[in-house]
Amino acid sequence: MARLLGILSIFVLLVLRPARAAAPSCPTVTAKLASCISYIDDQSTQPASACCAGVKAILAQAKSKQDKIAVCKCIKSALANLGNKVDTGRVSGLPKICGMSVNLPPINKNYDCSKISWMELSHS
Repeated sequence: MARLLGILSIFVLLVLRPARAAAPSCPTVTAKLASCISYIDDQSTQPASACCAGVKAILAQAKSKQDKIAVCKCIKSALANLGNKVDTGRVSGLPKICGMSVNLPPINKNYDCSKISWMELSHS
């Protein structure tokens, strides 16, 4: 009986522990960053507030290195679809211009996402 109680206790702890949030999916990343397009292709001088909200949401969800790699690959793919009109300096500067203390590398079609590392999200 004591053994059964021990097994049940472990099972309950495993079931009730908080689950780790998964990295956002590529469609989510693309949707959240869609409002950034006019800024990163030099059509506007400032990113839209929805763009900054999307950047903050995506970076807040990308906790582990694997999450960051996944987000990087999504961004890389989305940028490739936009063609040559993307200003990669504006892409990497988005977190800073949106008031975040995050260093985002210059992601472009040749960037190796497995080498990505950026600081934890902290608001300026």
